[in-house]
Amino acid sequence: MSLKRKGFLIIACALLAAAALAGCMNAAGRLPGSDSDRDAAPQPTEGASVMPQATSAAQNAYDWITGRTAVEEKIDLLSEIETSRVVTTGSTALVGVTFAREYQGQMTQRIQNLIAGVVKEADPNIQVVAVTSEKEDVDTIFSIADSLGGGALDADAESRVDTIVRNVTTMQ
Repeated sequence: MSLKRKGFLIIACALLAAAALAGCMNAAGRLPGSDSDRDAAPQPTEGASVMPQATSAAQNAYDWITGRTAVEEKIDLLSEIETSRVVTTGSTALVGVTFAREYQGQMTQRIQNLIAGVVKEADPNIQVVAVTSEKEDVDTIFSIADSLGGGALDADAESRVDTIVRNVTTMQ
């Protein structure tokens, strides 16, 4: 075979391979999960609602009235913590803690982060987790939490919670 013929044959094979690959790439673009499918409007399936992703915040809101005790029990499992109380207002959670007798330290960022992790795991809508171990503030938090049982705060209780959250001794 002449060199010229071999060159044409190689070029023809390369063009054929490129055309085949281009066809495969276009077919892959039409497969489920491809980029073009992500841009298209979702098609409802039988028995599915038209907008399955649409949920209201109220449906996803954590029920602090019934769930507060469970969150406090998880916080109390931390080796440094003896007891805790959680009071929430809007997207803020205020946690008062008393330390275990064996723990000789004070409030640290590590402890605050652990507590914040427990609270946010229970309710991802919580944006601010303020934690204090100051006796006077803790007594106030325990009093509010115990009197409300996790229910809605009245204006006076919200004001006291806001004051404690803004204290310089409260870690966020």
